[in-house]
Amino acid sequence: MGQAMILYAQFFTRISIPIEIEDATTKFKNNIQYFSLFGLLLGCIEALIFWGFASIFPLWFAWMIYWITDGLLTGGFHLDALADTADGLFSSRKPERMKEIMHDSRLGTMGALGLIYFYLIVIGSGIVICNQLPLWQLIGLTAVMTMMAKTGIALLFYKMVYNGDSGLASIWVGVKTWRIVASQVLAIVVIGAVLQWPGLVGYLAMVVFGYFYRRFHIRLLKGFSGDTIGAFGELSQVVFLLVYSGIIEVLK
Repeated sequence: MGQAMILYAQFFTRISIPIEIEDATTKFKNNIQYFSLFGLLLGCIEALIFWGFASIFPLWFAWMIYWITDGLLTGGFHLDALADTADGLFSSRKPERMKEIMHDSRLGTMGALGLIYFYLIVIGSGIVICNQLPLWQLIGLTAVMTMMAKTGIALLFYKMVYNGDSGLASIWVGVKTWRIVASQVLAIVVIGAVLQWPGLVGYLAMVVFGYFYRRFHIRLLKGFSGDTIGAFGELSQVVFLLVYSGIIEVLK
């Protein structure tokens, strides 16, 4: 497990850990059961930063800084995938051309809009409910939000279909089901403990969205690429937070 945490930190964050992990590809694939745990540990770091800023600034401003911190720590890894996916899917081109657009490193109009919409939703939703939750729960929410990106991605590994010949995403083809289930169980326990039933409803909404997201990509693009997998990490956060904040707002 220790090597998996180091490997994921080296790959998914800008945290410098000068330790070489041998046979990294195999360890990536065979430690998916710890994927949500890695997201939670990263989330705890960001939650501590949020807590520090919350003791100085208004909660709504600390919430904004949390998202900036997340982008800095991760290097916008999944944000880049979200932008590339938006550029491809909303290009109104044929599937093969969509794939080519996703592989283009340049940011297009729809990619830029996708990033703007993402931040408007997650920051706006948090601001709506930040004064309706006790501070400890809001701190827990920041950790859960970071975890949700990895939890959502792990779902897509179930009988994953890769739409390319080679590439990073191909290493996650054939991930054993029990590893995916283990990552989801941890997420469910954490969400239930911190956010109670509204959080569990948000998780369920993410799972349902993931089902249709999977069907859409298999039908249109014949499977997933690294970009479409990474994009789902951010979309998982959007769906979860929209549903959770909506419930909190209705119950106030």
